[in-house]
Amino acid sequence: MRVVALANQKGGCGKTTTATNLASTLAQIGKKVLLIDNDPQGHATLACGFHERDFTLSTHDLFLTSDILVEDAFLEAGPGLHLVPAGIELSGVEMTLAREPEKEMRLRNNLRRSSLPYDYILIDCPPSVSLLTFNALLACGEVIIPVDPSGYSLQAVRKMRETLSVLREKKGHDVIPHILMSNFDTRPLFVRKVMEELEELYDGDLLDTVIHHTVKVKEAAGAGIPVAKLDPESRAAFDFRQLARELIDQEVALEVVALDHWTALLHGPAVSEAGVRFEADFPRARTVRITGSFCDWSAKGLPLSKREDGMWECHLDLAHGQHEYRFIVDGSWLPDPHNSRTVPNEFGGANSLVVVT
Repeated sequence: MRVVALANQKGGCGKTTTATNLASTLAQIGKKVLLIDNDPQGHATLACGFHERDFTLSTHDLFLTSDILVEDAFLEAGPGLHLVPAGIELSGVEMTLAREPEKEMRLRNNLRRSSLPYDYILIDCPPSVSLLTFNALLACGEVIIPVDPSGYSLQAVRKMRETLSVLREKKGHDVIPHILMSNFDTRPLFVRKVMEELEELYDGDLLDTVIHHTVKVKEAAGAGIPVAKLDPESRAAFDFRQLARELIDQEVALEVVALDHWTALLHGPAVSEAGVRFEADFPRARTVRITGSFCDWSAKGLPLSKREDGMWECHLDLAHGQHEYRFIVDGSWLPDPHNSRTVPNEFGGANSLVVVT
């Protein structure tokens, strides 16, 4: 699973256009995609054909309500595509969390607790380096930085790269940047000079795909549908197919690069001759228990103990075979946020799976 934010502190550079059309294109070619609207303007929600009257749960709840997870809040935006919508209430998150510890980790922690049967999660950010944007950057492994052909965009790219450096130094969190030329009419001399400067300064981070300027993109957004559905033979639809393929082609290399980082970051069940060690990262929880097929899904579960580093841990002697399980965190039944192996359950969610051989 790849988590990709779309961010740039400059407005009007194509973040939402890229987020919605890329999400739709990835879904059309068979990927399971979640799009999170993380902008109080709710433009990604509107671009998917939804209005605030169409939903009661939103990204706002992912930030402020610990028992609301992605699977509770998403809307069906198309085959293989889920959307967590946003409305104006999201603008109040920063003030509400002003005095809360680890407020910049709220979205990341929610995604860890949620059941995420997706190939891609795309997070559309507001046009500012705000608490909402920091949450998205700390939740993702990659960021697409759309830039339009203007001198201000070059400055915005520099600012975004400075932000990524701060996250690396202060939080130890590396995010891979992808710079995307968006809304480019490549005929004027000035635009070609901007392209040359981007290639010279950011060659290693610059995507090959260029999203060309076309009115079809605005027509699709106004109709609340992706451009590939409005006109699948248009230049814009072709560009977004190229972008999707370019990202997919990077998957093998990214898996190798990210392996050590994510292995160190996440703590899934460890199987050994001594049994299975389960670890859970719920630092604010009062009690954490584990239940599953190995104890007939007991509502009481088996207790985990809290270590000095804030992690919860237990060791179980399990028989050979497959075992489904969930954590019971302060009474809420949650899948293991550190275990990507899941199986569907009868309630429409997913149980975590561990195999003892």
